Amino acid sequence: MRKEFNKQFPYLRLSLYYSYMRNESSKTPLSGDKTLASVRRADSGGDISIAGNKKIKTLEKEFDTVFGLYAQVCYTTGEGKRYYTSGSDDDKTLAAFNAECEKDGCKKGEYK
Repeated sequence: MRKEFNKQFPYLRLSLYYSYMRNESSKTPLSGDKTLASVRRADSGGDISIAGNKKIKTLEKEFDTVFGLYAQVCYTTGEGKRYYTSGSDDDKTLAAFNAECEKDGCKKGEYK
């Protein structure tokens, strides 16, 4: 799923965590080799659409409510510094923030 996300939004990354990690100071994202079905909360299920006109905060909240997973949209600056979106960036759409990251010289967040 992260590869598909990255194909649509090449300057962004989608990091997924178990929900209990939300308040941890150090977070380790879930392995990209795992399926969503294998990591989601057992009593959860449903669908999430990932479209360019969706706000970042809406997507992150949907992962929490639908799958019980903590999700963060991330980006890497041209200097290689990695960040989670926050504040006013969370109010931007995925497409708008991806375009902004491209314009600002961010690195592509390619998943292998």
